[in-house]
Amino acid sequence: MRNKGESKSKMSAFRELFSRASRPVPDVLSNWEDQVGDWCAEYYLAHKRADISEINVGLAVFLFDHTAERVTLAYALSVKQLMKRNTSRMRRFPDVNVSVHATIQENALDVDKGHFLGHAGSGTLDINLFPHRRELNRGWSPEGKLFRKMERHVEQHPGTFFYHRPIYDDNTWTPRLLEYGVLVDDITWWMDTFRNK
Repeated sequence: MRNKGESKSKMSAFRELFSRASRPVPDVLSNWEDQVGDWCAEYYLAHKRADISEINVGLAVFLFDHTAERVTLAYALSVKQLMKRNTSRMRRFPDVNVSVHATIQENALDVDKGHFLGHAGSGTLDINLFPHRRELNRGWSPEGKLFRKMERHVEQHPGTFFYHRPIYDDNTWTPRLLEYGVLVDDITWWMDTFRNK
């Protein structure tokens, strides 16, 4: 990914995900690498100095822009939740509200430390955290209810392939939009886009 357009490492990361899970790649994902390449090209057009690389963490892959220090795409196979999330470590993570109030709007609700990939969805901490609009993250708004419904599906169906793609309109780590996609039964895409600002 660092060579802007090279897909060799991307392909191996994606294939390795299913290899680790001892599963074949579903037919509907036959063009996944091409889709990721298109998203990267779109991101490079908007952010000329981007330096994207892939980071594999278990059954998850993060595409990370080292220039802006933010995730540009996260995808994974969900796993059965085996342990509680490390809430004390999350509490020690910097308060996202300090850096994002000006970005989200003065009258906006506070934001949460959201996860690109939920805990049961192969999510980790650190790279996985971002400023997430609280009413969306907690399901307090109509679109938040839909967002949480999609996350619950991922949690309740281990082995589900899903992705979370932030769309940025500035140089901060606060996404303007969040595109969330869930592959239901390895056949049908359930996708939606949510406002994060």
